[in-house]
Amino acid sequence: MGGYFNIAGRKVATHHLVLGVLASYGLGIKAALPNPDKTQAPPINASSAEEGEFVQQFLKAFEEEENKTKTH
Repeated sequence: MGGYFNIAGRKVATHHLVLGVLASYGLGIKAALPNPDKTQAPPINASSAEEGEFVQQFLKAFEEEENKTKTH
C-alpha cells in the first residue's frame, strides 16, 4: 500500500509521519502567536460625560442580566 519506516522496532506508515509533522507544525504556529486579551472592553468614545456615564451604566446592567441568565 504505502511505504513504512522502522522506528523503535515498529513499522510506522509514511502518511502517519506526515500527519504528525503537519500537526506539530500547526501547533507550533498556534503556540507562537500571541493570544489577544478578550476581557478588555473597547474604549467608549462619548461626546459628553453624561453619555459616557449612561453607556457604562447600560453595559454594567447588561452584564448583570447576562450573568443571571447564565447561572439559571
